[in-house]
Amino acid sequence: MRRLAVVLMRMAMGAVLGVGMAGCQMGYYAHLVSGHQKIMRERVPVSEILAGEHSEISLTETQRKKLQLSESLRIFAEDVLLLPVDDAYTDYVSFDSPPLQRGWATWNVFAAPALSLTPKTWCYPIAGCATYRGYFDVARANRDAEKLRDKGFEVYAAGAIAYSTLGWFDDPLTTLMLAGDDADFAELLFHELAHRRLYVKGNTEFNESLATSVARAGVKQWRAQLGADNAAQDERLQRRDATRRQVVAMVDETRAALESLYTSDMPEERMLAQRDVLREALRQQYSDALADNPDLARYQRWFDGPLNNAQLNTVADYENLVPRFDAILSQCVADWACFWTEVERIADLPAE
Repeated sequence: MRRLAVVLMRMAMGAVLGVGMAGCQMGYYAHLVSGHQKIMRERVPVSEILAGEHSEISLTETQRKKLQLSESLRIFAEDVLLLPVDDAYTDYVSFDSPPLQRGWATWNVFAAPALSLTPKTWCYPIAGCATYRGYFDVARANRDAEKLRDKGFEVYAAGAIAYSTLGWFDDPLTTLMLAGDDADFAELLFHELAHRRLYVKGNTEFNESLATSVARAGVKQWRAQLGADNAAQDERLQRRDATRRQVVAMVDETRAALESLYTSDMPEERMLAQRDVLREALRQQYSDALADNPDLARYQRWFDGPLNNAQLNTVADYENLVPRFDAILSQCVADWACFWTEVERIADLPAE
């Protein structure tokens, strides 16, 4: 599952320059500034790459086509989905060689108690609270993850291939974002750009579910607008969506069982044992389903994880409210101006 890391760099810079902040927090924000600047220093305009002005940047033909596609996707996002594109994704950053040779843009840490699905949250100036903490330094992330484990939290950590600065900066395309097919690329761009349109302070589930809903609906509308007769591609995308729904259903079922367990009056020792039984049952359920649906193999690495409370929560953040946002778009008859008016009205309501 893709994970979006939200890093408000102006907030970070302000925090670093501020007074009265604990040393550990100062160090964290300083590392955000440094990590983001390291990426931004490597930016090269996409137009110059496509014009052959940067022979030092090696691209596969597939990657080059993705860069060519990016401009039409940006136009579609702005004109049809009504997303604030500005100059986002007009630059490119290579992660194939030093100083950015790695398979992730940010490294994210999630945590939850051993017997609760309530995620740990981290709070930041301006941005509010979030259910994860993003890093540009995996060693720092691992140290902080170990401290959380020492406090009794379950921890899940994973790399993200993209992050959003929520419009504070013109986010670049990266090597990591060019993997997958055109639909994957379009969905990723629409997801990131949706964060630029609306970000509700302190509500990860709202923000991620909204971006997920917008991105998926946007891809369907974009492909329909192309008018291309590509039945094989459409069938593949339908299978992918069905497979994703299958995974979400399995996780939701397990989360519901765990929620029931954690709110029971069962003794803690028995509760821990039953928790582990439910986790292994989910792993076995996936294994059994994989035998019937080879498309599930794309989730193998995720199911090889600990399947702890922190990891299961990542699916909830991205999926729980998607049906509700989908329903708003349906009620608006795919009118995006209507959709954004209603979503922004809801966002202005009190949190409860």
